[in-house]
Amino acid sequence: MSERWRGPAEEDAVRKLLEDAGPRPAPPEDDFAAIRETAQVEWSRRYGAGAKRRSPRLSWLGVAAAIVIAGIGLVWWTRARPAATATPVASIERVGRAAPWKVGSTLVAGSVLATDAGTPGRLTLRMRGGASVRLDVGTEVRLASATVIELHRGVLYVDSGMAQRRAEEVAVRAGEGLFRPAGTQFQLRVEDGETTLRVREGRVAMDRPQGSVAASAGEELVVRASGGVVRRRVAVSGPDWDWVAESAPMLAIEGVKAREFLTWLGRETGLRIEVADAATSAVADSCVLHGSIDQLTLADAPGVVLSSCGLGHRVSNGALVVFVAGQESRRDGGT
Repeated sequence: MSERWRGPAEEDAVRKLLEDAGPRPAPPEDDFAAIRETAQVEWSRRYGAGAKRRSPRLSWLGVAAAIVIAGIGLVWWTRARPAATATPVASIERVGRAAPWKVGSTLVAGSVLATDAGTPGRLTLRMRGGASVRLDVGTEVRLASATVIELHRGVLYVDSGMAQRRAEEVAVRAGEGLFRPAGTQFQLRVEDGETTLRVREGRVAMDRPQGSVAASAGEELVVRASGGVVRRRVAVSGPDWDWVAESAPMLAIEGVKAREFLTWLGRETGLRIEVADAATSAVADSCVLHGSIDQLTLADAPGVVLSSCGLGHRVSNGALVVFVAGQESRRDGGT
């Protein structure tokens, strides 16, 4: 039977499969020694000093037999060993209503994930090192490892966490570039031959054959199909980031102070948190929260949570302003 020719796409798929599986472990030296010893004993018995002289043809047949014995030993050892298991690299933390995945499921290296075009298809992952990774609608990625993701199309968001609890950084490969973060929140979009990087916090370096370039918080890099790079300022909250907030894993608020809730809210929305005065600051530091916000949206959570502490809020010019309910006009800039 003739062998079917493999095209570039198939060869690439086979290459990735072999890379993900990794090399087989080498047989233990003890097994090699036992195979060699068996071959040597058989050789000595047939062709040693005390053996009868045989024709050259028979001698070579004996050599071939010894080689076959050794080969059979190696094949038996290889097949007897269990196949290497795939390495877990992430778990599913949140899914859209119609998404086909199950919360808590483990994902292994080499997994390919593709979200639907509708909003319910969004997906949120927790990487093994702790980073939060979110996929917008119409996105496809491959989890190369626990620290590297390949973005084929769509939009991806990565949050490495706050400085006090910084997670293991996750780099993203898109097109010819490898985007390496440092203490970062950023999103990356691959669309119509262009790659767009937006940095909300920290710094991201893009490495590619033409050289390296970096973007800091509030900056955007657009890599054109021609290879040219455009840098410009960009907002860290607003419509371009709304999908990130909508797919955020909700904070477990039981026993948490209102101040911690506000810090989390600021990170997830990109809004600055401004406390109206010293009285408001004291409440934020002392009020202990109870219950759960898992069934709320990020847009509804502030009103529900802050009102339980006697606080109000409003959004103005990229900031979420918090004040004691009924005393909104009092504001001395305290934090």
